[in-house]
Amino acid sequence: MLQLSARAAHDGQVFLLIWGVGALVMGSAFASKKGSDWFRAVIASGLQGKPVQQARTQNFGSLRVIAAVLAVAGLIGSTAAVALLTRG
Repeated sequence: MLQLSARAAHDGQVFLLIWGVGALVMGSAFASKKGSDWFRAVIASGLQGKPVQQARTQNFGSLRVIAAVLAVAGLIGSTAAVALLTRG
């Protein structure tokens, strides 16, 4: 019974660690020039019949900023999860 309660106490930190690593990887991939260009190409190809939305997608410049914020949040989250897991 004690082992089950100890394992349940770390579920939040394990989730935070997995989310942090995933956000760090995805944010870093989309924050790079190659990753953001690929993402824009995929979205623009889906909007073939809509030239106005396609032009907006090509000119959307804050994708890299949003991805960098996601990467920083992932770095902070994974660091906090490791600190919480090693502390208790």
